[in-house]
Amino acid sequence: MAGKHYKAAMSLRSLRTSGVAAVAAIACFAGVCAVAGARPHPAPTPSPSPAPVADPAITKIVRQQFVAWQAGTINRSLYAAGVQSKLTPDKIDDVSRKLGLLGALTDATYVGPLLSADMPPDAHGYIYQMQCQEGSVYLWMIVDAQGKIATIYFKDKLTTEEVEVPATAAPSPTP
Repeated sequence: MAGKHYKAAMSLRSLRTSGVAAVAAIACFAGVCAVAGARPHPAPTPSPSPAPVADPAITKIVRQQFVAWQAGTINRSLYAAGVQSKLTPDKIDDVSRKLGLLGALTDATYVGPLLSADMPPDAHGYIYQMQCQEGSVYLWMIVDAQGKIATIYFKDKLTTEEVEVPATAAPSPTP
């Protein structure tokens, strides 16, 4: 029998059984497909938010102010009256020295709007990342309705924390 293939004859009963099995297999497969088709599709991956668009005029002011602060030669006429008293020679020298350590400005990237609850409704806030040869810093600036700089901050990191003092807080007694 070597080399011969043996094929057993199928009986009518085995055909019936295998036919039923085939129908059951097809029905089961169709059921799986129907169930699989009935499953909800996963939520589509959201597309990334578009990068905020910078106002070229504001970007120009931001770059000029950053370089002016690095050099310690700010133009006081660009600042709102409420800020003038804070622009002391010591403050300007201190900020200039610290910003100067960063080296020359290489790029300014608009991060997004600066929003604050205590900002007047007609003021606009901006956050930029200032990249320099030796590091980077964030510049936060608020421009009032007259186009004057009402606030300017330089921060080494971007934070969103806010400290709130409870309304019932009382100062601690002095020892």
